[in-house]
Amino acid sequence: MNNKLKILIASSLAFLGTIFPQKISQAQTEETIIRRELIYVGVRGDSPWFGYRGDDGKWTGYCVDIAYALADRLSANQLDPIRVRLVTSTTQSRWDMVTSGQVDLECGPNTISTEREAKYGVSFSSPFFITATQILVKKATQEEDFKAGNGIVGVAKNTTNESDIKKSYPEEQVDNKYLSREQGVKALLDGEINGFASDGTLLLGSLFILNSELGADYNLITPQQNGRPFCARYGFILPGGEENSSWKRYVNDFLANDKKAQRVRKKWLGDLSENSQRIYDACIQE
Repeated sequence: MNNKLKILIASSLAFLGTIFPQKISQAQTEETIIRRELIYVGVRGDSPWFGYRGDDGKWTGYCVDIAYALADRLSANQLDPIRVRLVTSTTQSRWDMVTSGQVDLECGPNTISTEREAKYGVSFSSPFFITATQILVKKATQEEDFKAGNGIVGVAKNTTNESDIKKSYPEEQVDNKYLSREQGVKALLDGEINGFASDGTLLLGSLFILNSELGADYNLITPQQNGRPFCARYGFILPGGEENSSWKRYVNDFLANDKKAQRVRKKWLGDLSENSQRIYDACIQE
């Protein structure tokens, strides 16, 4: 190839890049996954029904199954299937895992929030589940006890649950030293606190692990503001920025229209409990 032709091609590519830079970069995540034939998905290991390890030590839950369903969708019309690699995420690490490119998305009990998108430089998918902040208490404890100033509510630090609880009770009744739900539930069992606040469905998961049920030994209290629960809509954490908008549209279309995705949701999240249904009904009301 002569030098004049090289210069002409280089100039043409540069010109096209100025015309179509957004279109090229928008498809980057999807194309990268297909090119490497592998999708990295962050999954929490402490969230029954969403992501946890079963008695056999293997990953299980909605986020595990939905990762493989998404890989199947991406594999359509490809010669080789897209493989899945699950990466353990935590409440603290989930944001950096996405923004650093360690994972292509993170699936877990992530409350959708525009403030979080701005703070961490991420984007959320459309919601795939709705729950609300609730307080797990031993059966003898009533909400009136907290309202009367009696009792301490534990909550994980730097969570939406912490913000919700501080709107409901004085700060001197809120203990936010806990780094995980497991720590808080253990503190409740040991009598160190009178209740532990988290998303209701995750607290039900904690009871599931403890082989206990609501009504027998524990109850859930639902704080409210203006007569409504503090609702939480869960979404996947995706890379932020306009350059990743195509990937977000792809994921949202998958959640809304893919039949396998709908079956996975029904399997894991379609019929959790009467409590979850009550919260859902209250949160979807205008």
